[in-house]
Amino acid sequence: MLTGLDDYFSECTDKGAIVGSWGFHSHMDFSHMTSQENNVWFFEQVFNFLRAFFGVVVPDNLEIITYNASKRFEKKNLEQQTFLDELMLILKKVKEPLWTFRLNLGVIGFLRTAHDPDNPVHIRIQEPTSYIIWGGPDETGFQTFSIGYTLFSSQTLEGEHQMLWSMNQPLIERALRRWEDQTGYMIEVTDSNGNLPVTHYGFDKPKPPLKRGRPPAPRPNPPVGPQRR
Repeated sequence: MLTGLDDYFSECTDKGAIVGSWGFHSHMDFSHMTSQENNVWFFEQVFNFLRAFFGVVVPDNLEIITYNASKRFEKKNLEQQTFLDELMLILKKVKEPLWTFRLNLGVIGFLRTAHDPDNPVHIRIQEPTSYIIWGGPDETGFQTFSIGYTLFSSQTLEGEHQMLWSMNQPLIERALRRWEDQTGYMIEVTDSNGNLPVTHYGFDKPKPPLKRGRPPAPRPNPPVGPQRR
């Protein structure tokens, strides 16, 4: 069970994934909410997130944990078109207030293939990507979006498929800006579990790899003239 962003980073590190994250505190007081009001708030946050990231991510699987880890729900193979309806049905059955909501996502991004490098393809990519909310009576309603850096780096993948920062970064930046507009909160937490160039709205441009050239030829020693006595 994840109790915070640090736990999520540790999980990613254990799996060999390097991710960047963006999030904010909603500054909610859940102690005066009923379970139904608490869970409706969670649903509204998920709705705002998916609306902001429409066309960039698709739901894959979810995990719901109720307050004090009293119950746990999982659902896999989610359908984008019917996901919110399915989520509403799940929440109607949950009588306890939600504590942690995790939605793992697929990414719709660009990559360049070795056989046709001049025509990048726009496809669903299975990167480590998650949207997580922590709420309930002793929380503030912190929510975060995390995505793997491979999609934005300049490294070459197996099969010589190269990711495209220049095309993928604008997609994430627009989605993060829309997320702020949808929720009314500014992103205040930007972090990663590695030394990544995380900025307020995505990743900074990766530095080009250093070119290895021939070492400079040694300079000849200057001629030595006759010595004066």
